[in-house]
Amino acid sequence: MTESPPALVPTIPGLSGLSVLARGGYATIYRATQDSIGREVAVKVENRTLESERDQRRFLREARAAGQMSAHPYVVDLHDVGVTEDQHPYMIMELCDGSYAERLRAAPLTAGETREVGAKIADALAVAHEHGVLHRDVKPANLLISRFGEPLLADFGLAVLAETRETSITLEVLTPGYAPPETFRHGPPTAAVDVYGLSATLYAMMCGRPPRFQQDPNLSVVALLDLFDEPIPALPGVLVAFVDLLRMGMANDPLARPTATRLRDLLAELPLAREPRRDTVRGSARVPLP
Repeated sequence: MTESPPALVPTIPGLSGLSVLARGGYATIYRATQDSIGREVAVKVENRTLESERDQRRFLREARAAGQMSAHPYVVDLHDVGVTEDQHPYMIMELCDGSYAERLRAAPLTAGETREVGAKIADALAVAHEHGVLHRDVKPANLLISRFGEPLLADFGLAVLAETRETSITLEVLTPGYAPPETFRHGPPTAAVDVYGLSATLYAMMCGRPPRFQQDPNLSVVALLDLFDEPIPALPGVLVAFVDLLRMGMANDPLARPTATRLRDLLAELPLAREPRRDTVRGSARVPLP
């Protein structure tokens, strides 16, 4: 497998008018029109090329994981997958109106908004885990905002199915503030990884950044692991019960974290007053880069 982005805008059957939305180290995102029904879609074309049967099997596994989940109301809809003529895998997906990472750049969410988002995404994760699918990269950039203002879980690009779980995952593709300690120790992936990622994401939605993580891109793995010994601070104006629930979801011991189903139920039970919904900040429509 090699990592080199397509030199030109790719030709993908059934799509026209491809224009770049975003470029990253692992993929390029295009906006396009699905000619048969005139629908605008997002297309993620990965920089890697599928030059071996192993690479092709892995891509099909990723597509299968994403496809199993795309019917869920809080998961980005996957329309089709394929490989370009020069062997770059692509996914055709629902076009959304930005991400919660973009939303956070405008202002943090209220506790009520955060709880609502959390319960919906926890439900999506609960269903994924019931199907033996792990996401492994839950973070604000992978929570998108639909055109109807609903939160959607995106990018199962690191997902694995239960029968083919892999322990290998490069640190380069992780966002440290949302990854649990066992990930940096190359422990076997479990559903508890997703619970940690969602809990850290919900904390960041109210705080503006994940807990404990210092914005130093050059931290060593040892320094990152040391951060997990630091306490998770309280959040001004947020009920202690809410922060304690997120602390539980970010427990260093994976066995001490609730399941996604339990997290969903506990979020729904939080005694928060219902708050007026803020207008969603809509950025340029895009899907996240891996």
